[in-house]
Amino acid sequence: MTDPMTDTWHEVIHADRWASSSTLWVEDGIEYTGAQAGRLAAMVEEAILAHGPARVVSIRSPHKLGCFAGQLGAWRAGSVAVADDHTLSGRDFERVRPDLTLEVRSGPSPTVEATAPPGPRLPRDRIPEEVVAVNFTSGSTGSRKAVAVTRGNLLALFGCRDLDVLGGRDPDTSGEAPVTAGSFATPTYDGWWFDTWRTVATGGRVVCLPHVNDDVFAWPDLVETYGISRLLLPAAVITTVVEAVPDCVADIPWLFSGGEQFRLSTYRRARQAGLRGHFVNLYGPTEATFATHHYRLPEDFSAPTIPIGRPLDGCRQTLRDPGEGPPDARELVVHGPFVCLGYLDDGVLVHRFRDPAGQPSYRTGDLVRPDGNDDLVFAGRLDGEVKVNGMRVDTAALEQRISTLPRVLDCRVTQDERHTVAFVRTDPAALDDPSARDRIESVVQDFSPAIGVRLVGRYPVKAGGKVDFRTLMDRYRQTEKVDET
Repeated sequence: MTDPMTDTWHEVIHADRWASSSTLWVEDGIEYTGAQAGRLAAMVEEAILAHGPARVVSIRSPHKLGCFAGQLGAWRAGSVAVADDHTLSGRDFERVRPDLTLEVRSGPSPTVEATAPPGPRLPRDRIPEEVVAVNFTSGSTGSRKAVAVTRGNLLALFGCRDLDVLGGRDPDTSGEAPVTAGSFATPTYDGWWFDTWRTVATGGRVVCLPHVNDDVFAWPDLVETYGISRLLLPAAVITTVVEAVPDCVADIPWLFSGGEQFRLSTYRRARQAGLRGHFVNLYGPTEATFATHHYRLPEDFSAPTIPIGRPLDGCRQTLRDPGEGPPDARELVVHGPFVCLGYLDDGVLVHRFRDPAGQPSYRTGDLVRPDGNDDLVFAGRLDGEVKVNGMRVDTAALEQRISTLPRVLDCRVTQDERHTVAFVRTDPAALDDPSARDRIESVVQDFSPAIGVRLVGRYPVKAGGKVDFRTLMDRYRQTEKVDET
């Protein structure tokens, strides 16, 4: 008796598109056909089988196509694909213990070089057969973790109707050409599955965009040339682009925000800059493949906080009494086929995301409140309180209070072993406005006089697009030393 899920997965990785002469992928000014991607995947598959079946394969490549085709080849060989654009650390590799590392290069003369680590391989059955890939968490709420992604997780994402965008119009529009997606995500960021694999699996094509710190001004030409109709950007990157160069995304009909909280100030600025496309706020932990909730913003949105919305098609939620935290807040627990299998460490599955009945379930640690329309609003984290001079401070509440002040665009509170700092992003004129600073410092004082304040014009971002808190704190410590002298 055949397994429908296995059959569907086989259709994805052995589809006709891997022999097609149509453009499937655009990167660094080069167009690649489906057949070219398929040939690179075949080279990867051959390299794996030449070294004996390997359960876990590290696919390292400076090119996104190398990671993408490497994943395809690894899946065909029955391996778990760990994509790496040369950003994973030694500790990350310790968590997955690859049996084989492949260095993959795309381009006019593609190459695949294999390296096997010394010593015996771990048993193949150390990781369940349904696991096909690994997500790495950002580590922003603790130590970085490796998450086991199953073929069922990816197939559920590929089939989610709430994420359908055809021709840049409403998802219920029929008869449109498949979507062309701009790709910003890195292979270790869970947005990769939405940017690339979901696009290709549903018949679309991928256009890789230069990083916002490299050449954001190349975006409009790519949008016009290839008709990009959908783009997923972390909230911090949307903020930067909307404020500095809104023309770069003005002609993209659908903009999805993810990774961090999407601020009302950013949305207002987008509308003021003339952006009239659709904005969709996505929410979901890395442990749930990509996203679990969505909220499509109306053009006349006026609530104080942008909701994370309602569960995506196929997802379920439970609101759990946390026993502590803000009044009326509940911990969000997500259930269903998007929930990954569990955490990997030292090459084996060490923890499963399951409820007492054995069904896929993950406690997010995020606190939410239903609004008047039954959409969920993010209300902080269970571990969102920090101690400042022995007193507990709710950082989510502080950030929200500051973000409502005039001329404030965003606020992020972070802490190291010595300092707790509110980094407040304002409009440029407010940076040198004493009255704006006084208003901000007055709010901070209400929470704790020991919290420092830094006004900034822009947040530094990491390769995946999230705010780079380490760089922010380094700059704070440097300026503090200057102030002391």
